[in-house]
Amino acid sequence: MKTFEKLIYINSRGEELVFAIGSKYHVNVAKDVTGLSDLLNTIYSTSSMGQHGDTYAGIRIEPRNISITGKIADSDKDTQLRLRRDALKILNPELDGTLYYSFGTFSRKISAKVDGSPTFVHPDLSQEFLVHFKCLSPFWEEDQETREDIASWLGDWEFPCEIDLNDDQSMIFGHRDENVIVDVFNSGHVATGMRVEFKALGELTNPLLFNVDTREFLKVNTTIYAGESILIDTSYGKKSVILKRQGVETNIYRYIDVDSTFMQLDIGDNIFRYDAAAGADNLEVTIYFSPKYLGV
Repeated sequence: MKTFEKLIYINSRGEELVFAIGSKYHVNVAKDVTGLSDLLNTIYSTSSMGQHGDTYAGIRIEPRNISITGKIADSDKDTQLRLRRDALKILNPELDGTLYYSFGTFSRKISAKVDGSPTFVHPDLSQEFLVHFKCLSPFWEEDQETREDIASWLGDWEFPCEIDLNDDQSMIFGHRDENVIVDVFNSGHVATGMRVEFKALGELTNPLLFNVDTREFLKVNTTIYAGESILIDTSYGKKSVILKRQGVETNIYRYIDVDSTFMQLDIGDNIFRYDAAAGADNLEVTIYFSPKYLGV
């Protein structure tokens, strides 16, 4: 069976529309959609008196605009009107949403806002429509976050398992990975923020994550105890430092060391190690991130 590209829009209420060949909202994604891989950017430069040309100062990638043209694939007039009303309800510009792209086993997602309401026209047999999306963050992401653990517990219990009740030797169910360095590989096209979780197996003080290459670090000047964790988000526009203690989340941004950097993951390899002022053996570190891509 031939595989076709497909787009699925899901709004913040969980309502969804499928745009694809074979859908009631018939769209040939390869021909009828623009903006999936093309982007606009602005290059900033400076110049001085007597200078030939300009000096590069920076670049900005503009928000992504995606436009979908299709038709309601049903000739019954009552069904057409019902499907049109459903589309207007789901494609509400007041709601946040996510646009999912898939082709076979390949998939990506992007946050998207409906830009205006869908436009419908009335040819003889079907209603054609045009939908515009604006993606303020222009990057596509993978469906699931990538997770990298440092100094976590590894399982040693395997199946099938035989237990000898007459054996006086202890049985090992798991062991602690003592590696304090991890290579976090960013497969995306641009640098990206991350979420860093410091988790305490026992009392520890001033947990730290250190970038071996750039010498940047994240350090929280506080003490945490068994079962507690600190979650730091370094993503642009989402920077936060949250303490989770006995099921309660508390903002502890003020405890971030003044020399800390809300580090980004560069493209490719990023070498990190962890430490603590006291109780480093009680520290587990997990890094979560979503690689960002310029297109699909």
